Amino acid sequence: MEIRVLRYFLAVCEEKNFSRAAKKLLISQPALSKQIKDLETELGVKLFIRDHQLKLTPEAYFLRQKAQDIVNLSDLTAQTLKKDKIISGVLRIGAGESPELGNLMKILGELGKNKNVQIMMEDGNADQIEAKIENGLLDFGVVMGNRQLSNFNTIVLPQKNEFVAYFKDNLPLAKKVALTSEDLINYPLGIISQRMVNDKFKVWAQENFDKLDFYALSNLAYNSILMAYETNTVVITYKGLPAIKDPHFIYRPLSPRVFDLNTLIWKKNIQLTSLNSKFLEKLKDSLH
Repeated sequence: MEIRVLRYFLAVCEEKNFSRAAKKLLISQPALSKQIKDLETELGVKLFIRDHQLKLTPEAYFLRQKAQDIVNLSDLTAQTLKKDKIISGVLRIGAGESPELGNLMKILGELGKNKNVQIMMEDGNADQIEAKIENGLLDFGVVMGNRQLSNFNTIVLPQKNEFVAYFKDNLPLAKKVALTSEDLINYPLGIISQRMVNDKFKVWAQENFDKLDFYALSNLAYNSILMAYETNTVVITYKGLPAIKDPHFIYRPLSPRVFDLNTLIWKKNIQLTSLNSKFLEKLKDSLH
């Protein structure tokens, strides 16, 4: 499979129309159709169902994910090799959602003011970010929680994330100053679905953990926050995270309090670009 053909394939997936994809790629429609047909022959699978509307087969959905990773890695490699003496290029960083990343975002924003620099940010949970750094698809990542990170270079950031419970103030929980696991037994709960988070709350809730009803598990927090707001239930997430501006949507700390670390990670035993080195330099200076 050639990178060029994978780009053609991704364009067809995005447009779901050969004519529009060909126009976008600046090639003729017959040439594009032949390239996709040759790709199907090479792989021995059918990628598109040509009906009234172009549809992707299950094999195409699988290939699209892999092809995007391959194309991203190819682009990143080319950009890195082009310039290594001046501060330029693309810095790719992944992170979970946290209001405690303000200092990090300030540094990235300052770097991004350079017209030769582009910052590519990707949301994801810790498992996804670690995998993409291992595969070379991200330069850096910020992972939350106490994780086994011996395979990476790390910097533990000073700001911690505190878990709190958000809900509407018409619930009886609003009368409490802080919430224990026992207080939450009779309420449907939303929470992030990462294994490390679940382990943390097993320790926090102890014998009450199996009595808690975690009815909504989410990769990232926003949708579960919205669900709690719309359905009058409770979501456990980081303090300061909800974007819902309603004075009746309140939070209470947990008792005992529960925190997650923020840790910057990057791959070991690699030659950093000038841009990546500059980012680390500025981050370390800010910590001092």
